Amino acid sequence: MNLSKLESSHSNQLSRLKTTRRIVDKGLAYIPVILMGVLAMLSYWLIKNTPEIEVNKTRLVQKHEIDYELNNFSVKTYRKNGQLQSLILGQKARHFADNETLEIEVPQVQVLALNQHQTTATSSRAISNADGSELQMIGNVILTKDKLLESDNKKKTIFELKSEYLDFMMDDEIIKTHLPVQIKKGESYFEGMSMNYDNIQQSLILKGRVKGSIISRQP
Repeated sequence: MNLSKLESSHSNQLSRLKTTRRIVDKGLAYIPVILMGVLAMLSYWLIKNTPEIEVNKTRLVQKHEIDYELNNFSVKTYRKNGQLQSLILGQKARHFADNETLEIEVPQVQVLALNQHQTTATSSRAISNADGSELQMIGNVILTKDKLLESDNKKKTIFELKSEYLDFMMDDEIIKTHLPVQIKKGESYFEGMSMNYDNIQQSLILKGRVKGSIISRQP
């Protein structure tokens, strides 16, 4: 028997085993990296294919309820120079927190102009916004504009208006309505289906089947 051949064959087998083992060891070393990659791909796939859970977002709707009431009250607004601009009086008022409005029963409004004219309005009820800059008067609205006479400190009515609705813009001193209106100025009389009155500019606009009569003063 040739011992050298046996030893050479055994040596080759050992060499192949060592090589195979090194390859296996290297392969085993990459298994954690491969597993992490597979897990990352599975996580991405799950995120992309998992259906979104719809969450019902119920919006809390605040009810139109009274949060406080006022009796025999008054609200005053002032100009930037501190001069009294308007006064709102009412027998009773109810405040609603959801829209910050004040509903007034039997209101009386007085607006003091810079030209010594005083505008007074009454109605069955009214709705005021949060800061009192807008007042909507509803039902049997009567508005009069008086001139303050310096001689005897009395009032002289120079303008009278009647309607079922008036919208007061307090800051701009504008009064408007989308309902029929009747106006009496001195002995003259006018009617219209809607109106826009600017107290500062002293302009009056009537629209829709306007009619009236103008009485001129005799010299």
